[in-house]
Amino acid sequence: MEVGGQEVLEMAGMVAQAVHTTLDPSVPHNTRLSSYTMLEKVKEDVQQAVGCGFHLAHQDRESMVRHFGLQLLEHVIKYKWNDLTVEQKVFIKEKSMQLVAEGTLDLLTEHLYIKDKVSRLVVEMMKREWPQQWPGLLEELHQLSKRGPTQTELVLLVFLRIAEDVATLQNLESSQRRRDLYQAMTLNMDSMFGFFLSLLEDHYIHYQDRNSHQDTEAAAHHCRVMQVVLMTLAVYVEWVSVQYIFSQDGKLLQSLCFLLSQDALKMEAAECLLQIVSRKGKVEDRRPLLLLFADAPMSAVFNAASSQSTSTLISEHNYRFLKTLTQVLTCLGSQLCTLWGKEADVTEPPNFHTYLDAMLAFTRHPSLQMYSYTSALWGQLLRHEHASQSPTLQNILPSWIMIVSRKVMKHGYPSKNDSESCQYSRLDFDCDEEYSQVFYKVRAESLENVKVASLLVPETMYKFVDDWLTTHVQKAINESSTVDKPLCNLFSPAYLEWDALSQVVEGVVRRVMQSNSQPTAESGLRLLQLCLSYQATDPLILSTLLSCISGLFIFIRLVPSILPDVLNKIFSALTFSLPGQMKDSRSRAVKNVRRHGCSLMVKIAKGYPDILLQAFDFINDVVDRLSHNPQELSQMEKLTLQESLLTINNHFCNFDKQSAFISKILNPVSAIWLDMKQPFSSPQDFMSFVGLDKAPVEPSENDVNGQNRAQLVYCVNLTLAVIKRCEYPKDAEKAEKGGFVLDRLDNGGTVYRNPAMPHITPLLHQLFCLVRLNNSLWHPSALANVAPGYVKAHSLPEVEKNNILGVTNIHAVDVCVDTPKVQNPLERMQNFLSMMHDSLNHILGNAGPSLGPQFYQTPNLPQYIVHSSLSGLHFLPDYRLRPIIRVFLKPFVQWCPPQCYQSIILPILHHLCPYMVERLNERWCHLKALMESSQYEEENTDTQEMFDDLLIRMLTREYFDLLKAILVGGPKQDVTSGGGMGVDDGEMEVVMAGGGGGGGGGVGMADNLSELGQTVLACDSICQSVMTTLLKALGWQDTSACLKATYLLHFMLKWLSQHSQLLSAEAVGQVLMSVFQGLHTHGQHDANQSTLLTLGLSTYELFIPAFPNLRQLLLGLPGVKEEDVAKLEEKIQQSTQNNPTGKTSKHDKAKKDIFRKIVSEIVGKNVGQAFKKEVHMTNLPPMFKNPRPKQPRVDDTDTDIGLCSLFGPEGDANGHQGILTGSH
Repeated sequence: MEVGGQEVLEMAGMVAQAVHTTLDPSVPHNTRLSSYTMLEKVKEDVQQAVGCGFHLAHQDRESMVRHFGLQLLEHVIKYKWNDLTVEQKVFIKEKSMQLVAEGTLDLLTEHLYIKDKVSRLVVEMMKREWPQQWPGLLEELHQLSKRGPTQTELVLLVFLRIAEDVATLQNLESSQRRRDLYQAMTLNMDSMFGFFLSLLEDHYIHYQDRNSHQDTEAAAHHCRVMQVVLMTLAVYVEWVSVQYIFSQDGKLLQSLCFLLSQDALKMEAAECLLQIVSRKGKVEDRRPLLLLFADAPMSAVFNAASSQSTSTLISEHNYRFLKTLTQVLTCLGSQLCTLWGKEADVTEPPNFHTYLDAMLAFTRHPSLQMYSYTSALWGQLLRHEHASQSPTLQNILPSWIMIVSRKVMKHGYPSKNDSESCQYSRLDFDCDEEYSQVFYKVRAESLENVKVASLLVPETMYKFVDDWLTTHVQKAINESSTVDKPLCNLFSPAYLEWDALSQVVEGVVRRVMQSNSQPTAESGLRLLQLCLSYQATDPLILSTLLSCISGLFIFIRLVPSILPDVLNKIFSALTFSLPGQMKDSRSRAVKNVRRHGCSLMVKIAKGYPDILLQAFDFINDVVDRLSHNPQELSQMEKLTLQESLLTINNHFCNFDKQSAFISKILNPVSAIWLDMKQPFSSPQDFMSFVGLDKAPVEPSENDVNGQNRAQLVYCVNLTLAVIKRCEYPKDAEKAEKGGFVLDRLDNGGTVYRNPAMPHITPLLHQLFCLVRLNNSLWHPSALANVAPGYVKAHSLPEVEKNNILGVTNIHAVDVCVDTPKVQNPLERMQNFLSMMHDSLNHILGNAGPSLGPQFYQTPNLPQYIVHSSLSGLHFLPDYRLRPIIRVFLKPFVQWCPPQCYQSIILPILHHLCPYMVERLNERWCHLKALMESSQYEEENTDTQEMFDDLLIRMLTREYFDLLKAILVGGPKQDVTSGGGMGVDDGEMEVVMAGGGGGGGGGVGMADNLSELGQTVLACDSICQSVMTTLLKALGWQDTSACLKATYLLHFMLKWLSQHSQLLSAEAVGQVLMSVFQGLHTHGQHDANQSTLLTLGLSTYELFIPAFPNLRQLLLGLPGVKEEDVAKLEEKIQQSTQNNPTGKTSKHDKAKKDIFRKIVSEIVGKNVGQAFKKEVHMTNLPPMFKNPRPKQPRVDDTDTDIGLCSLFGPEGDANGHQGILTGSH
């Protein structure tokens, strides 16, 4: 091969010009394309590529031309190496090593991408030749490193890249070559590590010497070499044997700790140290890491951190160094947690207190990111069986909780300057939304740590809360009496501290009361009275004060006498208002605190119903009085308070009494709905009633139809509240005494009745009418009558649309400006229609679990459902159909009693399933057409096409979840807070070993179809619809839907194979062809490919005895040989004979491997891999191994081994003496 020939020079000039052309933005597209074509042709010609490559790689060329020249050489080595002659390989090797020796510029001026490409040439040759055919490589590299810092850096880059490819990334195409290289590196690791450490030591000496002589350029050379040494070591220490890291009395660790104090090297040293302390593996391999708990390493880390913390200027480099140091300390703590207790002699380190002090210092740092690292470690220590009991740790918790109490405050946003942490947040986060996501995650983690600490040291944690709450409330009382302060906003320091205080109080008090060291009733009473005495006039502060009272509410069990005062405080909050504000003009903060008060009533009603039971009449009277004042409570507030009463009412455990109260609650609904018979008579009347056919009215006070809508919303929500909250007693004895028993089953189970059922039943007719009217609004005739101002009223509200698209809902209003948000008429109508549809489906979905068998025994229930919820489905958009499937039908099916399957479920499915086949197939065909068109762009999330794409995927998956509930069963959807559907007959669901949903595990998650599944499949029309849907889903462009369908098909086909009379040969053939289609569509995804292969093999195995035509389908696949199919059938036959039980055996893998080979030609590939150029590596002869010494056979030796004496007369009764004598 010639590098300097005239032909090569001419071609090199043309290649250089082509490189310039491709990088010139002003060049026309066709010209650039022709240049690319020419460069690709040069790559494929070995003679031209090698000649031009070495010529263009000369250091006198421009860097971009040199880079392409090196790229040509790398291409030849990677893809053409096996085609080269020995002479050509030697030529390339010698010229490449010459490039390392003298082919680059000075290491401080040369571009990193040039140095990387030069080192890559050697690395690619190493992958193909070393060590078997290039045994002298390490010595050559060692000699090259002696030529100067530039060559040393290149040699180090060679070691770095080969370690990355072989050990870290493991991206070699040949596993045999990877094993050879790994073994060679391991065998030579002693010399390699010695080489790295000697370079580090020698260049540090020269670095210090040059610095002392003010020779900054030479010092920079040595500094750069040390940086690359540390970068290389960081790759090796992750996987090499631990003996090399701790050899020479831990010389490497000592060096790294020392270099933490050197500004130019501290970052690389810290990253190398981090890789060491992050090592995984066996416990005995990690044990030496505890040497880092010694005084010298600890002080080195602490001093390095202290030197950075004292700096007033924040530089990104120093901040990254601090974060790395934090990770070093936290990973070291994690290693301690792993070893402590598992090894007998690993206990608390001698300087554990010093370590915890360092952790406290890093925890105190203003950076949220650094705090997140330390918070995770504190959680590990506090939950550790042995570390948590350490007096050293427990003694430091008072300091820890003081820091954490400040860290849960919501400040430090990048856009603000209200905290020292803001400047660090700007380095870590691009926007406030990113910061919020991390902050709330870390705060939740911190509060969990606080709860755990409260169980460990309850006295300490309670004392802190006591002091903080007492001091803060007293301070607030004093300030309120002297200063007339403006109202707080969400970023006011006063509110932030109150918010943090309330979070900590709720976390600590509950856990302290669960411990063995409970505080006295007097201390709890004092804190409660202190909170009750503070008359907050700021709505935000009052809201956090309510949270504090909520946290302290548990003390009422100890001091019941204070209950009236607490309730009065809550009622004063839920009726709070600022001067001059009326019901329609309340600010957001006022509305929030009132809602908080109402929600708190529900919370304590659920948590402490036995306490509130004695005050039920008082609460009921107050709620009645407030409800009769039209200017006092909003509908939402009134509804929430009634929910709390219904929750308390459940604990009377008296059917008649509970039923009477529910009747009182529902009487207004009955009266209102009886007056609505005319609006409910037709879609046009209903549209007129709600104002959908009238022009929008502004302001809302003048909208008469708006009041009608409000009445409807109130009735629907109150009905939903009654259904969700009302329940029978969970205690069987109380239920029987209270009159809740409806019937007793033959299997010993008991059917209970819900006290709400007698009052819900009269409302069902109107309810189903409303559901039917809600669907009929989508009929074309109804849409034609919509007023022009409400044309977009049926659209999904923007907030819900953003949730589907995954777009953050950014509010345009300033959170610091407390003004009520005013909706325009279109938004009000949009929210009404959307809320009505969702709430009605929630009512129907909750009715089954809550009301129980009585609901399913409602006369004509399936007809009601088919003619209401399932009417006009072809007019509904996907976002309206989703709640019907997910919210209503899934729980309705799950909680249906078995005796109602035939009469209730089958008529509904007979209507639904055929329609869903047609709809889903039509929608996916439409989506496929869009994806194949040039207008579809996956990255554009603002288009209607993307929204429709997400909706159809969600609808498909949710429908498959419904089918899973029907066919397989599984955990029942918990849609109520009550006690279930009222049947207490043990476990009714099929428990699956692999969890829920259609994941990749597919096969083997349950044994058989559920009882409902068998009932459904026995119905031919439903079975055909379900099967068609699932088979088509295998070819739809949705991997999740494909996995779910594969999972369900496994059970269906297993059942159908036992009822083969239900299938024809064409149907079974279609099943197998659909599996092939799925493999072609989703074969690029490992999870899908594995489950589809299992399904295909299972289908063939189950049906080949009855349907021999399946064999022709396999033979019809491209590239399939008849002997492969015969071999598959032989394995299937062997498996059946040797394993009649069907359990997993060694034959399963062999069958699957053969089947994978048969279908390999049709398995789909990712478009990025479809035309990828394959890299082929030739396996070299195995490396020399010393043969294991062979033990001589007993009959081949003349030596007396004591075998005869074992049975000699001199032995004892057991023959032990003879064998002991022989062994000695």
